[in-house]
Amino acid sequence: MKVLLFVKNSPNAISTAENLYKFLKGKGIDVEKFLNEPGKTPKEKDYALTLVVGGDGTFLAGARFSAVRNIPVLGINEGKFGFLTEIDRDEAFEIIEAVLKGELRPQRRMMLSAFVENKLIGHYLNDVVLSKLSLARMVDVEVWVGQELMVKVYGDGIILSTPTGSTAYALSAGGPIVHPSLETILFVPICPHTLSNRPMLLPPTSEVMLLSTLPTFLTLDGQEGMEIKPNQVITVKKSPFYCTLYTHPKRSFFYILREKLRWGER
Repeated sequence: MKVLLFVKNSPNAISTAENLYKFLKGKGIDVEKFLNEPGKTPKEKDYALTLVVGGDGTFLAGARFSAVRNIPVLGINEGKFGFLTEIDRDEAFEIIEAVLKGELRPQRRMMLSAFVENKLIGHYLNDVVLSKLSLARMVDVEVWVGQELMVKVYGDGIILSTPTGSTAYALSAGGPIVHPSLETILFVPICPHTLSNRPMLLPPTSEVMLLSTLPTFLTLDGQEGMEIKPNQVITVKKSPFYCTLYTHPKRSFFYILREKLRWGER
């Protein structure tokens, strides 16, 4: 069995990863450490599990690597927020032990595939965002679903999100919270000039195309990005890959909402 330690480049995360490395080695498990840095990816090996040590940003990077290789992921929080990295440092050993014994069942989370001019860019767990390129100018974006024009948005941009990503940028832009077990594509306009432009949940079979006559910028999971030229077509649809992840065995999604987002508090 091979385990990948996917580690944030911070002193606390590196220290925790070292302790996890010793713990797993003591059980006779083949472990490899990878320090997450831009432009780098882990070595290709037959990993049975990815342990992400860091924050939600590190988790997203680890998920992109692992999902397309069908490797399940467990997140240990060494970041600020810890919405995706649910496991605290002091309970990590116990929960990893349960995972190794097969006592926990992972969840499957829908991902999005993004294309520019029919060229695949990648698969993403949170969101695909098309936004204005300059500071002051708004963008005018046509949103097509299949062969039908759904809406024209004049504003700061558009977010297409998974249910997992509904509690990230989409939520800040006024979108709804969507339970991560669902499969849907969430459409959220960013600061639309027209008040009737509201968020919408689309079927998971939808193929969404975005088109603007102005230069725009495409941001993927908040970590990858590229400039889009006028009239280039961005296509977003459900990915054939899923992120398989282990969540906290004693904390539900609603608990995480209350704990991390203070959901429902007066």
